[in-house]
Amino acid sequence: MNRRSAGRVMAVGSVNLDRILRCPALPTPGETVLVTSFTEGFGGKGANQAVAAATMGAATHLVAKVGGDANGLKALANLRGASVGVDTVITETSAPTGQALVMVDPDGENSIAVISGANALLSAQDVTDALTVLQPQAADVILTSGEVPLPCLQAVAGSLPPGTRWVHNAAPAGILPAWPEEHRPLLVVNEVEARQLTGAADARAAARTLAEEASGAVVTLGGDGVLVAEEGRCEHLPAPTVTVVDTTGAGDVFCGTLAAELAHGSPLTRAAAAAATAGAFAVTALGARGALPRPRDLVRMQAR
Repeated sequence: MNRRSAGRVMAVGSVNLDRILRCPALPTPGETVLVTSFTEGFGGKGANQAVAAATMGAATHLVAKVGGDANGLKALANLRGASVGVDTVITETSAPTGQALVMVDPDGENSIAVISGANALLSAQDVTDALTVLQPQAADVILTSGEVPLPCLQAVAGSLPPGTRWVHNAAPAGILPAWPEEHRPLLVVNEVEARQLTGAADARAAARTLAEEASGAVVTLGGDGVLVAEEGRCEHLPAPTVTVVDTTGAGDVFCGTLAAELAHGSPLTRAAAAAATAGAFAVTALGARGALPRPRDLVRMQAR
């Protein structure tokens, strides 16, 4: 089954080559551990989210930068193979393609170090130019993350026509910018990030606070599901129980699926429920894109 969306997903973000290390335990400060296996994969929040959205059947485009190196060529080929539009991905010859070192323990928990490379050179003008080419419409969804420099987020806010939905994954957590009243995004964060951003004592209170500062909030709770807060309401949605192999990229799969479902025309609660199922599916294999769900996978998991 390959659904086509009424609207498009336009992801603005990073592109990385991931180097994934399986470790007997995550090293503590000053500790050395011996890696049990090593693999390479593709990552970067923007690229991961775009691939997840495209896999869910959304017409998807990526706004990003890669280096003028072999890794950049491989990343672009991988994105094209995943049906992600890359006409607005810029090749930056003065910097290498971003890289991430991902250490994963036997329980699937991870620690990640990122070399930004070309990602750090994405500018507000780059974003404005790309959105001018893509011409967002009312049914489209713009997807950004905290890996995007603040001026790029400001460029997004200044380029959206009325009715275009903006989803912002505020990860890694930092200080939220002052959103323009007419273009406030739907915020997506995990429980830890929600508390960091608000200082709230619990996830539900944090979700309500974030929703008041934006056009709604979605707070992911790992295996416990997700909270959806909008218009004064806060609803808890469960997630399927799965065996965790690697949590890397699960949040990106969540965001990409959420954006795709919104572009398909689903209401927020239904879109978040699908995204929670997709996030659960994503942790069942190694790597940020080791398990990318298609619509039929979500139907099967939700029927269990």
